[in-house]
Amino acid sequence: MRSANVYDVAGAAGVSTATVSRYFRAPDKLSASTRERVRRAVAELGYLPSGSARALAERQTGAIGVYSFSGHEPDEVWEPSAATNGLQPDRAGEEDIVVRVAGQRRRPRLFPLFADEVLRGAEIECTVRRTPLVVGWQPGTSVGVELEEIARRVDGVVVLPSTVDDEAVAQLSRTKAVVLVAQPAPRDVIADAVVIDNEGAMRALVEHLIEEHAVDSFWYAGSDVGHEHEARRRGWEAALDARGLRADTPDITDGGSRAAARAVIADLLRSLVPPRAIVCASDQTALGVMEALHDAGLQVPEDVVVTGFDGIDAGEFARPTLTTIRQPMEALGRTAVSLLASRLEAPDTAARVVRLPVELVLRASCGCTSVDGGSS
Repeated sequence: MRSANVYDVAGAAGVSTATVSRYFRAPDKLSASTRERVRRAVAELGYLPSGSARALAERQTGAIGVYSFSGHEPDEVWEPSAATNGLQPDRAGEEDIVVRVAGQRRRPRLFPLFADEVLRGAEIECTVRRTPLVVGWQPGTSVGVELEEIARRVDGVVVLPSTVDDEAVAQLSRTKAVVLVAQPAPRDVIADAVVIDNEGAMRALVEHLIEEHAVDSFWYAGSDVGHEHEARRRGWEAALDARGLRADTPDITDGGSRAAARAVIADLLRSLVPPRAIVCASDQTALGVMEALHDAGLQVPEDVVVTGFDGIDAGEFARPTLTTIRQPMEALGRTAVSLLASRLEAPDTAARVVRLPVELVLRASCGCTSVDGGSS
């Protein structure tokens, strides 16, 4: 027997198909008698509305998307043959157990990273709101997904920093509700944003190094892509300029990769004398820098002070523990979803910007104790 469709229900209840659709979307807009007729017809026919068909008719999906950058290092892409020791997927039972020989080493990934925490916040808020969530990753590895592919499946998109340029954001905002995380909306683009004070936070961190630790020579290491990284570099430069210090630094661009930062610093240390401090635009960069310094026989912070930005858990467990700016990463994700939900309910409201506070976390890598403290 074929399944009942909306036309069957409408015929049995003596109403239009639009009324049947309204019964599922906004039953309070129907009279009590009409609701009862449709209810009986639905029950008798065993009708289940098609979510995909309803979404097509209403031009809505009921889902929201998050577009992120990938936190994977190049050697962290999962390979089925390696992960299963070459076992075939159709082999069952005890043979599916992967045996690892004692002494084999696997490079661990330190969770969670910035994107992981923001996505967790988005997931929590979507769970509270009972809203489906679709996640896409910026291309750059074999697991990347184009922004357009995500946008087609959702009503609105939360965009993490350094994933798309302003032109792509402007184009997306013409057809979808958009909320930007940790970056401002481009000029003349209607998009909400949840941000932090990247420039002010970095300036406060560098001022601490100058005033409390008498640091007078610096390198700056980090990505050269994204509004948030531009703002952090401005904060570093402003702190130095205010005290008459030179902001000369070699080109240390790593894209936020721990492995790349380690390689770049290792190369520089072969020909240059390191400064008193290396200020990093992310914790991932800072961790790579500390590894390179250790490899070169230099001690942190005795020989070189190192600081990060983000506040990922790995910094707390590093040796020495990492001085950093801690972002409210989970709150960024939750706030972004909340803003997007409000935008979808009231699409004609003025764009909003919510700024969340950050913390200056002083630890051993700058010469302070390993106890968290302080706020900027």
